[in-house]
Amino acid sequence: MEKSAVQLVEYWDLVPAVVGGVIGALAGGIPAWLLAKRQSDETLRRDREQRVENQKALAFSVVVKLLHIINSTVSLSNHVKSCLALRNDPARAHMEPWQVLVPMIGHTDDEGSIRFTAEEMAVFAGANEYDFMQDMMLLAVRHSSSLATFKEYCVMRNEFRAIGPKPQDFDGQIGGGWLTQEEADSYKPYTIPMNNVVVGLDAGLDEDVRLARTVAERFGPVTAKHFNVAKFADLTFPSDDELAAMRQPPNPA
Repeated sequence: MEKSAVQLVEYWDLVPAVVGGVIGALAGGIPAWLLAKRQSDETLRRDREQRVENQKALAFSVVVKLLHIINSTVSLSNHVKSCLALRNDPARAHMEPWQVLVPMIGHTDDEGSIRFTAEEMAVFAGANEYDFMQDMMLLAVRHSSSLATFKEYCVMRNEFRAIGPKPQDFDGQIGGGWLTQEEADSYKPYTIPMNNVVVGLDAGLDEDVRLARTVAERFGPVTAKHFNVAKFADLTFPSDDELAAMRQPPNPA
């Protein structure tokens, strides 16, 4: 009995030491844990801010590319429409599309190769704007295709000019002449493909302009919502009246 009492006393002597050790560990560990958590939260906050800034930089890169694509699309469409509008004049209604659509300078090789990177499109995928993302990618592809088509048409027309009939008289800047039916038929292997290209290009540009307008109008609201700001970057697009004014036939005089 005495031995048990001695063991019990020794046991209780250990309790304060153990409890003190636990309390001491907690006293030192809790502040360290709080400090580590605070540092972790701060790191996460900085990472989130950096991620948002990176996404904004990528979105601004998309803005620059869209400005090039939309401006080029509108410019090419206006040129084609204004040239074809010459045929609205009864005196020129007999002219075929290839006869009124003239080459245009000012396009660079890089202009038709504008593409969006996966990182740029990931910004809009992260915003669950998959349809909008696809519209932008489609617009870039259509713009490149339309520009390549027009450049090919310019090559075809210049090659035909080298072998075709030479104008015998001029009405302002429009040259004319007379051909027999046999002579006219001999040039059809050149003129028919050119006409087909012009008709297809004109129709395709209508869709390009429609898609460009949709992308321009949606870009501002989509990015403002994603970045939770009142305004991020708005893209403007000409109204129908402004487009009509820019598509007036050129003065042939």
